Amino acid sequence: MPIPEASLAGIAAGFALEQLSPWRLKRRRSTGWSIVGAGSLIIAQSLKAAGSTELSRPQSLVTSGPYAVSRNPMYVGWALLQLGIGVAAGSGWVLATLPFVGAAVHRGVLSEERRLSEKFGDEYWQYCATTGRYLPQR
Repeated sequence: MPIPEASLAGIAAGFALEQLSPWRLKRRRSTGWSIVGAGSLIIAQSLKAAGSTELSRPQSLVTSGPYAVSRNPMYVGWALLQLGIGVAAGSGWVLATLPFVGAAVHRGVLSEERRLSEKFGDEYWQYCATTGRYLPQR
């Protein structure tokens, strides 16, 4: 399942489970909305850096903007959105679905990496050597 669909499904599933069996945590609205803001900013900057590139079938690698520090900044942004919504709402279920969404996204990332390595070869592997999959490399 692609992003943002996986994150939206995780959020929806969390809130549905919340209705069936509440799992309320202490709401941290300002913290949660700050995390949502950070995720939204990362997604917006990723879209700007990608420009008109069709990310599902790129003709060139996008390595600028957030893509200079993470090979998958949009996925990071969507994870932050889900985390922030769960924290702001105080929903244990929304937070509990995050690892499942993360696992589904990671499987998709591995498949995407295979396609990119086949298409871009050494250029892609050089990019991988200097840029972390999700978080910046040290």
